[in-house]
Amino acid sequence: MSVNWVTFQGEDVKEPYLLEEEFILKTYGEIALSLLCVPPSNKSWTSTSGKLYLTNKRLIYVPTTSTDDFKSFQTPICNLKDTKLNQPFFGANYYSGLVVPVQNGGIPSDAEMRLQFNEGGIFDFVESLQRLIQRYQEVGNVGHVQHLEPLPPYHRPSSSQDRPPLYDDAVRHA
Repeated sequence: MSVNWVTFQGEDVKEPYLLEEEFILKTYGEIALSLLCVPPSNKSWTSTSGKLYLTNKRLIYVPTTSTDDFKSFQTPICNLKDTKLNQPFFGANYYSGLVVPVQNGGIPSDAEMRLQFNEGGIFDFVESLQRLIQRYQEVGNVGHVQHLEPLPPYHRPSSSQDRPPLYDDAVRHA
């Protein structure tokens, strides 16, 4: 994850420049974001209103009103951990989780992220993000077989009784 590293299409256009083979899946408006770094760091960033972009590679947040300290936020989808949907009795629904920083991204440690959906859309967001995460997990596990216990060693048969029957003999007796 990184703060203030989103590249925009133009100075006046607050649309993010997309990476190679990246495309926007969904866009959400009126989203509040808070990031609070876990100790030992005490850094934090907040925005009460902004636009959230869900792409096939990352989450991008652009505040409606940027400051010198907080202009944008982005994180690769694979850097989201322990995420969950929160539905308080009072107030807007929000999505929270732990975000792992990227090297030289301007964030010193893991951060607790909170995305508050002030005007709806959280259920669509959660469903879209979960499908995307599931695809990442499927692609990440292709070709990897995990054996929980070692396979038994192969031993050559020691006598003729231990050998399997020849194909012709097996067909004749069947």
